Amino acid sequence: MKRLIAGAFRAFGAVYVPEYLTGRPGEFLLHVSDTPSSFFPDLNRIIAKVRPSWVVHTGDLVDQVKLGLYPSLIKSYRDRIPRLSAILDRGARKGDFQVVISLGNHDDPGTVEEFFPNCHIIDKVGSFSAHGWSFTASHYSALISGTKDGIGLFGHDLTSIEGEGTGLNGIKSVNLFSLETGDIYGIPHPGYIDDQRQMKRRVGL
Repeated sequence: MKRLIAGAFRAFGAVYVPEYLTGRPGEFLLHVSDTPSSFFPDLNRIIAKVRPSWVVHTGDLVDQVKLGLYPSLIKSYRDRIPRLSAILDRGARKGDFQVVISLGNHDDPGTVEEFFPNCHIIDKVGSFSAHGWSFTASHYSALISGTKDGIGLFGHDLTSIEGEGTGLNGIKSVNLFSLETGDIYGIPHPGYIDDQRQMKRRVGL
């Protein structure tokens, strides 16, 4: 039944957060990646319901703007970034949660530093600890492949990490990692997100 409900929400372009993932403030690390700006309101709703203690974004903050391919789109990128900053940087500034951002190939480092001054920004790959758990974050799975200890967080395409270790791909779902039990939950993306990514998940742009 839960899968049917989640599928119906996805089909109608909405996000379904099961009740068993709510009412547990501070328990989760939330991981997203490759987010088109149309997803920002849904991300805000997920954060409001789950109330995580950490939010990790593994790059391509405004994924429909392919800045790495078309640098002339910088104005379009900068016009949309403040909407995500109002969610993530504001939450970090208020102390609601900590934020880690790993830059993607379609991100502008200077813009990210400007609009996310209260967040931890990673250039290519970086590690951090949360509640005794070790994490490695990168936009690319290849940069964290072979990591035996801890949890790898990445996006960019549908690949997985190679070798031992646990890897969470933010392209496939919004990931929730329980900092109390180590349990992992995936919240399906709304149906529109692949179109907004301009088929990125298939071709790995």
